[in-house]
Amino acid sequence: IEVVDTYHVALASGDSTTALELLADDVTILESGGVEDKEHYRSGHLSGDMRFAQAVPRERGEITVQVIGDVAWAWSTNTAQGRMGERDVNSQGAELVVLARSDNGWKIKAIHWSSRQLR
Repeated sequence: IEVVDTYHVALASGDSTTALELLADDVTILESGGVEDKEHYRSGHLSGDMRFAQAVPRERGEITVQVIGDVAWAWSTNTAQGRMGERDVNSQGAELVVLARSDNGWKIKAIHWSSRQLR
């Protein structure tokens, strides 16, 4: 939970260095119907994710974590309400984060985000 929370705090504070340090070199990120590796995320969605996290408050529901050996996965839902540029945001989201224990602590190996408009 600490790694997931630190990652989200880094996004919300615009700290790309910390966010990227928490990602494994071979991370897979599934977002907006696409699949990205770390380099594509660094040069693509990362800046948008930080702008979004800074502009739109996100409230996470309960987070559940399962650990088997050196692998863990955490899942939660969230709501995000606010304004991003000219767009009003009122959405329900889900997040799945897969982590692996390394010599340097837990690293994020995969993230999958999905969301939909709240009605």
